Amino acid sequence: MHFCLVARNRFHNDRNALSIYRALVSAGHEVSVVAVDNSPRVGPVTSTVPNNSPMGLGPVGSVIRRAQPRSWRESGIMRRLADAAVATGAECFLPTHPNAVGAAVAAARSTGGTVFRSPHMDCPPEVDLISLAPHHPDLATSIPGVGLFQTPDDRRTPYTPARDRHHDRNVIICYRKTDSNPGKYLESALRRSGAQVRLETEGVDLDEIDADTDLIVFVEGPYPALEVTGTTSVPTMFWAHHGEHHLHTNLRLANRYRADAVLLAHSWHLAPWFPTPVYRFPFGVATEVLDPSLPLKDRPFDVALVGAKLWEGGPYGRRQQIVRELEASFPGHRLAFGEKVTADVMADMYSKARIVVNEGGTRHFPITMRVLEAVGSGAVLLSDHLPGMELILEPGVEYARLGPDVVADVRELLSDLDAMQEIADRALNRSLGINTYDHRVDELFQIAGEIEKRDIPAVPELDAMAELIRRDAEVQKVVELGAPELAVALPDREIWGAAEISQHRLRPRNLEAAAVRQGGDPLLMEKVLASARRYIYVDGPFEGLDEFVEDHHPSAVVSQLGTARRYDLMAEAYRIMPHEVVTE
Repeated sequence: MHFCLVARNRFHNDRNALSIYRALVSAGHEVSVVAVDNSPRVGPVTSTVPNNSPMGLGPVGSVIRRAQPRSWRESGIMRRLADAAVATGAECFLPTHPNAVGAAVAAARSTGGTVFRSPHMDCPPEVDLISLAPHHPDLATSIPGVGLFQTPDDRRTPYTPARDRHHDRNVIICYRKTDSNPGKYLESALRRSGAQVRLETEGVDLDEIDADTDLIVFVEGPYPALEVTGTTSVPTMFWAHHGEHHLHTNLRLANRYRADAVLLAHSWHLAPWFPTPVYRFPFGVATEVLDPSLPLKDRPFDVALVGAKLWEGGPYGRRQQIVRELEASFPGHRLAFGEKVTADVMADMYSKARIVVNEGGTRHFPITMRVLEAVGSGAVLLSDHLPGMELILEPGVEYARLGPDVVADVRELLSDLDAMQEIADRALNRSLGINTYDHRVDELFQIAGEIEKRDIPAVPELDAMAELIRRDAEVQKVVELGAPELAVALPDREIWGAAEISQHRLRPRNLEAAAVRQGGDPLLMEKVLASARRYIYVDGPFEGLDEFVEDHHPSAVVSQLGTARRYDLMAEAYRIMPHEVVTE
């Protein structure tokens, strides 16, 4: 594909835009860049649009520019930016910031192209790749191609997978084994299929893989990511089940895990970012834990919802609003809400509920695990619209659409329990015929038979501090002081120099990570250290650093590589904690 990055600001000052550019180029795409910049264009910028118009003309031009209403000036800039984007000949236009969406949309409409936006940006559906990709895989494909599961062309008929059907197969599954990781359901289904399964939960040496292994599958999971060494001729896959906010991490993991194909649970518009074939691989019905047998009329709960941050915190304002409105409108004993409950408790709650509400958040529009957990429990799913959902369940027929008034939606459903039972039964029957984890196992083996081994560049040798950062695959944004070489050593990260970053961003615990070497302004050093929320990386001796960490992060855990140290500040994140480990 030919992408055009549309930047309303100076492109070279935007580390996020640069990381987008590098990722798309690494995936094999042609990428043009148009930006608003009064300076001469410098690669990779294709063309620039001046911020002042008309340019030059001496005192006359200055008077004209001051006399222009701001709205005229902005409209002119956006028009010229859109024209510059059209001139690149691109098929897809990617605004690097919300203030460039208008120009990207205008360019897409002019050319018949699409807009590759971030979920928090607004975009008309007729050019929005997030909305279009599920039904038009050709608009969002990786260079090696996209598989044909869960597409409009998927003509598979329902069936019941037989036990032990893969008894002659050998599989390795690798993931951090926690109670909430969907890898455990895929592992169980592999074992039910009769395959010989080897489980790896910390890391794997690919050089030691038996030649008779049929496939290796890595499952995205809580960090730290698994460590992988060696190479193998065995078909290898990586199942990713988060969207944009884990994208750059998952790009790194696809290489670290030496994946020959990437499986996306949802957010199928992200396929072009990966340098591998991409297959649609949603979550499934976990038949071993879900019980749909209790009729809706006999269930004690009207509504259930299990998820993170139901009452406060995090980016889930809509979810919290839903919970507040339901708690204010229905008796407490008819509601079942839970945070941080086990999978077995969740399954029990859903099996006793008539309705399960699904609100997945707006960071990546996920077709969450909750969708098929609800259906597999025999409840009626009441869900917001999720791109691609209609390929799994038919809206209005197999699930109910969540509108702006959740209380009204719930009351309307509860007014006709017979109609509710029909919805639940249709959804369950369809899902048991094509969307269980047993079906996913069959898809795995089919994919393994199609893909080819990928040539992946070796990891370059790095100095100790850069190597510590590399190991933390989830770290994307780093502010450095005294370590500018990190920008070259780690080109897939966003490395910001402490002296050039906006000083208001150096607020306490405002940034992801800080990397420092000895020397420099002591006051700036303290600001940089205090700005780190998750990790501090240092190289060399630092007087007073241990005291700083003890005062501000008393639970921090220190590790060392050569002269470099890594302080894990134990911040809340998508990560594994010791008490979350599930042992065999």
